[in-house]
Amino acid sequence: MTAPRATVFGEVAGLYDRIRPRYPPAMFDDLVDVAGLEPGASVLEIGPGTGIATAELLDRGFEVTGVDPDERMLDLARARLSRPLHLLQARFEDFDGDPSSFDLVFAAGSWHWIDPDDALPRVARLLRARGSLAVCWNLPRPGGSNRPTGLDDAYRVIAPELASTASQVRDRTQEHRRVVIANSGLFAQTASFGYRWSRALTTDEYCDLLATHSDHRLLGRERLATLLKAVAAIVVDAGGVIDLAYETVMYVARRRDRLRP
Repeated sequence: MTAPRATVFGEVAGLYDRIRPRYPPAMFDDLVDVAGLEPGASVLEIGPGTGIATAELLDRGFEVTGVDPDERMLDLARARLSRPLHLLQARFEDFDGDPSSFDLVFAAGSWHWIDPDDALPRVARLLRARGSLAVCWNLPRPGGSNRPTGLDDAYRVIAPELASTASQVRDRTQEHRRVVIANSGLFAQTASFGYRWSRALTTDEYCDLLATHSDHRLLGRERLATLLKAVAAIVVDAGGVIDLAYETVMYVARRRDRLRP
């Protein structure tokens, strides 16, 4: 996983765990069905962080091994999650698990931190025959949020590198990720899922959420504080509540029965 950006979340582990969006329960139900998972299935989670998605996997009776580069995030996950759970501080690129030992490799909001050219062969080696790779993200749903227009001006002035990008760029990026998995030659099929939902955040909650985004944290403490102060004033003037619209996207790919040596 890329450093230092992939490890900035540990600076605010408690806030991250409290404010980051969860994943729709229906997504995990679909994952169980399409991957043919039974209670007791062995799951390797890439980048579990504080265990937001891990909790859903444990609730379904899976045995979870999590690999994350940030010990601060894992400490929080260990404190609040049940067993059977084994968490390791390591980059996925350095994880040396036994071949053919997992029924599922799962990445919730973490797949983009690793190089797929390295990760996909490693995933295929770790999976049992017909095991599955599942990757998912919570993405902003264009046009669905009541985001005040003044926020764009604040970003252009204070943090122009974070100005909003077109939804088409987001969609192309996601499609590229799916195609890379499908075209790797390691997986027999790729299934796509999408779930639309929303959540309402107060001014403070919205600023807290922004403070957990890696690109915002890399602005530095002073510039981030200036940006969040401006954001808070704009949201308060707009009524003090933002309804954020999300689309959770998941791709599930089943490993081929036979892999080339």
